[in-house]
Amino acid sequence: MLELRFDTGKIAATEPETVGKLASDFFGDRDGETIVLMPEEAMYLMLFRNAIMRDAEGKEMDFNSLAKHFVRDEPRLFIRYNAYRDWRDRGLVVRRYRPSIHGKHSKKTFKKYPDQKFEPAAISAKAYWYPDSLFSVLDNEEAGLEIFNKYWLGQYGVYKQERGRQSKLDFFETIFLAKHLGVDVVNVANGRKVTPLKLIKEVAKKREYAKQLYDVYEDWRMKGYVVKSGFKFGSHFRIYFPGASPVKGEEWIHSKHVLHVFPKEEKLLISEWSRAVRVAHGVKKTFILGVPELKKSDYKELPVDFVAYRRKMGNGAWVRETPKDKPRYMLIAVSEDEHIGGVELASLLNMAKDMGLNLLLSITDRETSITYYELKKIVLPGSKYEYYEIEWFKP
Repeated sequence: MLELRFDTGKIAATEPETVGKLASDFFGDRDGETIVLMPEEAMYLMLFRNAIMRDAEGKEMDFNSLAKHFVRDEPRLFIRYNAYRDWRDRGLVVRRYRPSIHGKHSKKTFKKYPDQKFEPAAISAKAYWYPDSLFSVLDNEEAGLEIFNKYWLGQYGVYKQERGRQSKLDFFETIFLAKHLGVDVVNVANGRKVTPLKLIKEVAKKREYAKQLYDVYEDWRMKGYVVKSGFKFGSHFRIYFPGASPVKGEEWIHSKHVLHVFPKEEKLLISEWSRAVRVAHGVKKTFILGVPELKKSDYKELPVDFVAYRRKMGNGAWVRETPKDKPRYMLIAVSEDEHIGGVELASLLNMAKDMGLNLLLSITDRETSITYYELKKIVLPGSKYEYYEIEWFKP
């Protein structure tokens, strides 16, 4: 039986047999002949290792009577405990974060994407702008077919059907054509020319974060990527790598990446954010998160919950890693009903990179089940924005 004692805000094990068992399984921190435990460690031991907790007077304590002494200073204690419980239930070691810890990964914990400079040719056409619909229509059928086949810009005819000769452009494509291919945009109602800057201002009145969305669209387009609507996949855009075309055969038709723009000042409910990632994974697409307009001054030092260990191959078998090894992950515990912002995600990734760790989000749902997501930075050559791949992760 494991015997624990709570006294003056400190949880400790002093009985030699208990100390030995806890030390061998990497619970707590050794302090001479004593092991000092964090609240979530003690709570886990009480529920799943049959540990007995007693107060200074020797009275037995239960889970809630122990937790109440810590929850005022650690209001997210239960979420942290649940993340700890899940990792430990998998037979893996997880420890409270300390700034002095350095992980086993190099600082180059990123993925480099290819680029192919967009080289536009001037198009002789006008785009008639329908301001309340946020679409434009080209007046030149041949030009519409050319930009569709060559750049995959606009939708020529009916989507996925060989019918119609009209070229329709969404507001991203309309602005892009005006800026980079010399197409004149004309308001269909009054015949007045509309500049790209005015178009963005018009759209921003109807569509929040229109400028940030366009900036990300343009960023990828100028590096040779095809960027189309991601509506069917719960995201802003779907992405095709340089060279993709609607006329190069079936292998080019399906995108493999979706991109969601997360303005730095926006806060998103984690359940909604997770839903978008799940939809992408459900159709076998990589989910990319873009955070535009970040500056060095935006990054913050944020609280971190845990560092986590996984398994390694040793003597022909998989064995768990321990604090004798370097940890792999910075683990952040959140719940589905919390909000998270673009600055927070970017800051946590930056902290993880500096420590040689990969970033994991541990999301507790309302049934206390845990879902994990791993985040990795993308380097898009020449980009001034932050992009991250987010993948479902199974420990």
